[in-house]
Amino acid sequence: MTIQSLSDTPVADIHSCFEKAFIDYAEPFDLTIPQLQYMIGRRGYAPDLSFGAFNNGTLVGFTLNGLGTWNGQKTVYDTGTGMIKEFRKQGLATRLFNDSLPVLRAAGVKQYLLEVIRTNQNAYDLYLKAGFTVTRQFEYYVMPVAQLELNNYQMDGLVIAETDNPDPVVFSSFQDFVPSWQNSVAAISRKSDYFKIFGAFFDNKLVGYGIIETHTGDIPQLAVAKEFRRRKVATILFNHLIREVNPPAVRFINVQHDYEPFNRWVEHLGLKAGYGQYEMMMKL
Repeated sequence: MTIQSLSDTPVADIHSCFEKAFIDYAEPFDLTIPQLQYMIGRRGYAPDLSFGAFNNGTLVGFTLNGLGTWNGQKTVYDTGTGMIKEFRKQGLATRLFNDSLPVLRAAGVKQYLLEVIRTNQNAYDLYLKAGFTVTRQFEYYVMPVAQLELNNYQMDGLVIAETDNPDPVVFSSFQDFVPSWQNSVAAISRKSDYFKIFGAFFDNKLVGYGIIETHTGDIPQLAVAKEFRRRKVATILFNHLIREVNPPAVRFINVQHDYEPFNRWVEHLGLKAGYGQYEMMMKL
């Protein structure tokens, strides 16, 4: 068994291992090769800082890392770690992780960020033992659009319009929690052609915004200025996003667990909560 970088590993080999590794997962992945490329690309996939376990030349386990900046520091983000079932419980996951650390440190990486589904106790325990600590808890919500009951709320003076020139500083002033790695401005920018951004304007002043991934219905960011909350602006924005894009489903991934107003609002829309995740961090 050898551990090495994935810099020379074809994406088809990674996809084959990915399918086998997640076949019995709590939230199964069913991704084509282009879908896998898109997912890890949005998250900043760095092949030279990603690692695989190879059995006689065949990939049997992997850690796909993204690279970026988080809280001002060079950071790798675990976009996906998996091991084919028959190679589990042999210490390979720990070896894969430990062997990667010197390479990451040599590349100037200062911290390691990841998310793990809360029901995945084995992975959670492994990360705790490795030195990770929980930084936040997230919820996620998914529902087919066909099951949504959209309303026709309106507000005098409020206009919803698509914008091509978003201002991240203004947008962040509306937020009550920092978006997760995959929902960050950096992640959205990596695949900007696949997103639409709409602003809510009152008397020509931006008072809210929403971002939607057009082919999945994923809404990574939606926020409203504090003085315009409890006036249906978020719901009007949400309805507009769905009607404009008409995706097959709608998803809010990684909503901060302790931000009750947003979670209550999403549940009021009728979306059902999934398992939820822990965000975990380790300093390198």
